[in-house]
Amino acid sequence: MPLQQLLLPNTIGEVIALTGPAGTFWGRLSPAEQAAFAAASTRSKFAAGEVIVGQGEQTKQVYVVLAGHIKVIAGGAAGHGIMLAVCGPGEVLGELSAIDGRPRSATMTAIDAVDVLLLPAVRLQGLCDGHPRIAWSLLEVVARRLRETDQQRAEYGGGSTMQRVVTLLLDLATRLGKPGTDGVHIASPFTQQELAETASTSRESMARVLRELREEGAITTGRGHFVIHRMERLRDLVR
Repeated sequence: MPLQQLLLPNTIGEVIALTGPAGTFWGRLSPAEQAAFAAASTRSKFAAGEVIVGQGEQTKQVYVVLAGHIKVIAGGAAGHGIMLAVCGPGEVLGELSAIDGRPRSATMTAIDAVDVLLLPAVRLQGLCDGHPRIAWSLLEVVARRLRETDQQRAEYGGGSTMQRVVTLLLDLATRLGKPGTDGVHIASPFTQQELAETASTSRESMARVLRELREEGAITTGRGHFVIHRMERLRDLVR
């Protein structure tokens, strides 16, 4: 079970110091707006692998990630799921259900130890009324995610299996990649089935493409781990 605590004034100052990157929801807010948001919230911690929100749940809280990373999976065929996002510090999640009151559209799971602000939906409207920039920042997040969803549909909706799998690898490199001396290292929190469904293919077809890429030295793979050695080669395959 997550550990929750109310935020005291000194804790609010600590939370403000955890400002996320400038392009994130939290990073767009001023210190005064962050303080108002934090004062209306509780702080919760989740262990790695813990489900924060399940798809279909009726909960309506908004989450802001202070530390750690969360994977977002939408239910796919045969009970499996499709990768929607990996969210890190400064990102907001759960805003749609808080706004429209409908069930959760995806499952959110902690990849590592996660620290979040949790804001009940009943407090969100008052915050937005008193701090219009908070509302505008939420709109910016929703607009960005709609564009990303449209782009994902276009990229994974056509092309060959090779192109779709390579697009997925490039996407993972952008979201999770860390440069190393031998290439870009990716520690993937997604199952093989989730990755295959995201690329609109089967596990067998995806395994075949990965084998071809390994044989030409473009990548190496391990359990939950990829290394891209020839990034330009992958980019050429999807041009």
